[in-house]
Amino acid sequence: MISGWCSELLSLGEKVWSAYAMSREPLQNKLSDQAYHKYFIKASACGREQAEKLCEKWESRDSRVLSQKLGVTVRNLPMPKGPGIITFACYYEPDCIEIYNDNARDVQSLIKAAGLGRQLGDVDIYSLLLAHELFHVLQKQDETLYVNLKHIQLWKLGALHRESRLVSLEEVAAMAFAGQLLGIHFWPYIYDVLMLLPRAPEQAQKLYQYLMRLKEEVIENADDNLC
Repeated sequence: MISGWCSELLSLGEKVWSAYAMSREPLQNKLSDQAYHKYFIKASACGREQAEKLCEKWESRDSRVLSQKLGVTVRNLPMPKGPGIITFACYYEPDCIEIYNDNARDVQSLIKAAGLGRQLGDVDIYSLLLAHELFHVLQKQDETLYVNLKHIQLWKLGALHRESRLVSLEEVAAMAFAGQLLGIHFWPYIYDVLMLLPRAPEQAQKLYQYLMRLKEEVIENADDNLC
């Protein structure tokens, strides 16, 4: 099962991941898919650029080393039990990151047991999670980053208007940052599915099926645009 899922997930194009990111955007009703995709591309570039700047500054791509250089406190904790939203790592302002390392270890074991290490780029799951959260540290430190800017006008009345950020772009950039830092040549979003497998396999299956539906929708929209 896992092998088949990975093959399908690895084949998903950028527009599918853009649609997935948009599905998590609270202001998605104010955007078309095409408009959001432009933000998605720029947020991705923001994340990759920040990764390269950090690597150049500290001459390392090791997220553990970089967390030390940035003065970040990293805590390794067991994943919380009970109902609610499942998370795999958390960032607490201004400089603390928690990693649920037991789940990360279990995912690593599942990937190894399925013989998928090479297919997935031999990614160290712990390093991936830490890298993702490190972007949020950098984001907090620099309010001029693209993902911190206000992109959407909520309303306008004469000279008065109100604008808002697109909070989903933070995650887009963090994913791109982690991928760039670790040299991953696919969107790390696929780990949203894989990370659920040890503790919530039913949720993993539902998310996988949802992504496959998004794939079909993207293909259908592309065909409609050709007509």
